[in-house]
Amino acid sequence: MRIILAVGILAFVIGGQARGEAPVPDAVFERSEPANAVLTLTPSASEWLVYIRAGGLPNGGATAADCELGAMGPQDSEGVISARLVPFEGELASINEADLAGADIVIEIALGPEGAFVVDGGASMRFCGMGSDIDGFYARNDTPE
Repeated sequence: MRIILAVGILAFVIGGQARGEAPVPDAVFERSEPANAVLTLTPSASEWLVYIRAGGLPNGGATAADCELGAMGPQDSEGVISARLVPFEGELASINEADLAGADIVIEIALGPEGAFVVDGGASMRFCGMGSDIDGFYARNDTPE
C-alpha cells in the first residue's frame, strides 16, 4: 500500500496535476531476486510514468539502502518503454533537475504477458547506494486487460 501511495505522490509531483487526485497505477510488478523490488506504471498523456523501488542486494551489514527512482517515457510498438529519469520526490529519495544535469539515463522496460524485464542503463549506479540493483524480471501482480 505504501508503494501505491508513493507512486500517486510521485505522479502528482511529476505531472504537476492540479485537480487534487493522484492517478492510480495501471500495472504493478514485483521482483523477489536478487532483492525485493516493485515497479509501477502509470499512464500520463502519451507516455508512462515509471516508478521503481528496490531493496539493496543482500550483503549482511553492507547491504545498500533501498533505491527509489522515477522516470517517464513512451512505449514503442514492440512493447518496450524507454523512460528517462525525471525529477521527483519519493518516500526515500528525491532527484531534482540539478542532479540530472548531464545525465541522459534511460531505463528500458520490456513488457510481456507475465511481467516486465528492466534494464537500468546506469540509473542505480549513479543515483542509488553502492550495491543497489533494479535490473531483472518483475512478475505482473495483476492480469492485463
